[in-house]
Amino acid sequence: MTQAQAFALLVRRITLNRQGTEAQVFLGYPGEEGFLYLRSDGFAHFAQGLAREEVVDFLLGKGYVTLRFQDGSTLTLSRRFGQLAKSLGP
Repeated sequence: MTQAQAFALLVRRITLNRQGTEAQVFLGYPGEEGFLYLRSDGFAHFAQGLAREEVVDFLLGKGYVTLRFQDGSTLTLSRRFGQLAKSLGP
């Protein structure tokens, strides 16, 4: 199982701002819950919160977030018709 597949199992929901510069990925770890905060704009590019060590890089867009992990796998999260959509990459 890749890191993206394991992380996808923990994702409960996401929130994105309209500009595509901030995202919160809400996670349900066994025994605790929290979120991963992502920000990327002209002034900052950082991840903060749970699982930030696992995420090597990320890309924020209007309506989606793509996370890249240490093993090279990727996970794209978006909302389609009000539901969370998860798409795994290599």
